[in-house]
Amino acid sequence: MRYGGLLTLVLALAAFATAREPGTPAASWTHWRGPTEQGYVNDDKVPLTWDEKTNILWKATLPSDGHSSPIVLNGRIYLTGSTGGKDFHVFCLDAVTGKELWKQTAAKGQPAERTHAWHGYASPSCATDGKYVYAFFGSPGLFCYTVDGKLVWEKKFGTFTSKAGWGTAASPYLHGDTVIVNCDNDGGPGAAPAALVALDKATGKEVWSTPRDQGRGFSTPVLMKTATGRVDLLLNGPAGLLGYDPATGKERWRVMRSDPKDQHQFGEPLPVTDGQHLFVLSGRTGPWQVVKMPNEGDVTKTHVLHTATRGKRDVCSPIVVDGRAYCVDKGAQLTVFDIKNGKKTATLDLKRGANAMASPVLVRGKLLWTLGEGTTVVVEPGETPKIVGRNKLPGESLDYGASPAIVDGRLYIRSRQTLWCIGEKK
Repeated sequence: MRYGGLLTLVLALAAFATAREPGTPAASWTHWRGPTEQGYVNDDKVPLTWDEKTNILWKATLPSDGHSSPIVLNGRIYLTGSTGGKDFHVFCLDAVTGKELWKQTAAKGQPAERTHAWHGYASPSCATDGKYVYAFFGSPGLFCYTVDGKLVWEKKFGTFTSKAGWGTAASPYLHGDTVIVNCDNDGGPGAAPAALVALDKATGKEVWSTPRDQGRGFSTPVLMKTATGRVDLLLNGPAGLLGYDPATGKERWRVMRSDPKDQHQFGEPLPVTDGQHLFVLSGRTGPWQVVKMPNEGDVTKTHVLHTATRGKRDVCSPIVVDGRAYCVDKGAQLTVFDIKNGKKTATLDLKRGANAMASPVLVRGKLLWTLGEGTTVVVEPGETPKIVGRNKLPGESLDYGASPAIVDGRLYIRSRQTLWCIGEKK
């Protein structure tokens, strides 16, 4: 199948499965994982080959370090960064030129918390509705700015405790008049309430809060349609995947997972779908699951169609193409699962010795994974996936953790302190 036909099929599935339609092809990237929330991009102009000198429209040195992904709307790019875990910044660049338009210090002089070497202090991506920009840093809080950089409100939840010292990674999520935040943490004195929380977008006042008490978690909430057409808010967490009413926060259903060695926890990868089933990674080396679209209650025993121990650590979220789930573990090894029968169908070494943190995109019929040292591997999906390209930007092992964004024929790739704009020069 040519990539045009493949992409049409993928976007049709995304329109069924997610609560938001894809809309104008590649017109914006307003939240992590893009307009379909699954990494699918309808853009036939973005280049699939580049290097430090080829197809680079501009590069911009960023004012502070981070792994948050580029968020793009109306010609502006929104990013976050941190200086040593003490100062936290939100900044805006011109999408055409890379020029810095504004920078704000959200929090200053914070007591630096422990964090993982893969992670840093500014991993959650911004979200925007075109009027406001929302940036979340965990313990420093959630911050709402106008698109011109004026602070509207801020909300501190408390300390996001992590016994292992791994920090915060969940991005804020916009739905209707609310901004929704995953506040999973390990609890304790002064800790933020372990909950899923919705705040009024304009004022920051709490609309609803649903206790979770699963311990530390790193995943971003996402909307999906069930088989009946109802819209549920899904959150992958340390103990399993739960579905909520996005208007009230009431739990609707749950699918739990367990492992005799307690390797089922973390839950940071986003669940993905083929329109009828969910494919869920735990993040740890514990089980993955294929789940029939749930309806009500605890459906662990009735709706889990396939499950097996992953045996590998996942930071990247998976992506589904033509009924197959493509998963890249932290060591850059690709594994493909058939969602219908739960069987592993293929494996592929993207780059031995490399790290993989960024989630993939599907564009022009190809899958793109940006590895930690700056190589973006281009893969032809299918029964026997093939590497068809490698594009290297300067960097070392853990420099590239942000997922790419694609808007109007331009591919934006962020390292810790550099943003690259890739496109065809006219």
